[in-house]
Amino acid sequence: LGRRETPPQPSIVIPFARDADFVDRGTLLDELCERCAQPDARQAIVGLGGVGKSQLAIEHAYRTREQSSETWVLWAHASNAARLEQSFHDIADRVKIVGRQDPQVNIFKLVHDWLCDSKQPWLLVLDNVDDASFLLEARPASSKTAARPLCEYLPHCEHGSMVITSRSKEAARKLVEQRDIITLGPMDEAQSLALLRKKQGVQADKSNDAELAELAAALEYIPLAITQAAAYILQSAPRCSVARYLEEFRRSDGGMTSLLNHEAGHLRRDKEAKNSIIITWQISFEHLR
Repeated sequence: LGRRETPPQPSIVIPFARDADFVDRGTLLDELCERCAQPDARQAIVGLGGVGKSQLAIEHAYRTREQSSETWVLWAHASNAARLEQSFHDIADRVKIVGRQDPQVNIFKLVHDWLCDSKQPWLLVLDNVDDASFLLEARPASSKTAARPLCEYLPHCEHGSMVITSRSKEAARKLVEQRDIITLGPMDEAQSLALLRKKQGVQADKSNDAELAELAAALEYIPLAITQAAAYILQSAPRCSVARYLEEFRRSDGGMTSLLNHEAGHLRRDKEAKNSIIITWQISFEHLR
């Protein structure tokens, strides 16, 4: 017989490092923290691809952990059933749930029961729930899982809170109340400039404010596009300046957009994905070839 494992102390179980360049989005983070402090809180962050939903959730997760070392902070990839199942296996391994090695175990029930019985508070982030149907439909019964929808394994308990990120308001509404949806749009100009400067580091000193503002506007104030552009400019310095990048971006925006819309369909998980994200990605890609 194996020895009983010592249950680990609460920790943060997230596959992402904290972003040192995180730019606060007004009062959104405080609002999220406040709402998640309520018993059995469920919140959804909804917005287009690239506006920073996951980054907001990551920062919230780290702040939650900073404020309470007694809290388990857990992360699950939730774009489909297979990824959610893998994430639940990873969680079970990290928190050392008894019975997790049983090949017949229903991992969803195992994690659900552990969360409900946990003596410590917890935060669970479900990232990328762009389509909630896989959570809501009854699954075919197998030896591992009863024919219950997966959403029934997302626990409601006073000592837990859940944050969902999604591109779809419709998907979010199926999992949380309308009042519990936080809509995230592009950054404002000041936030975009702060992000550009942080991502550019020392290089930012060489760029004038007017150029940076022009670039932020061309990138439609989308954080992912700004991050991609800043990384490219930084890696290509001194050959590529902000002005030079802007020139290339505009040229691409004119000639490549229609082609990209056709060719890069797989890049657009939602029809409204911003051209700026695809073009910044394309410029980086062109120079890698």
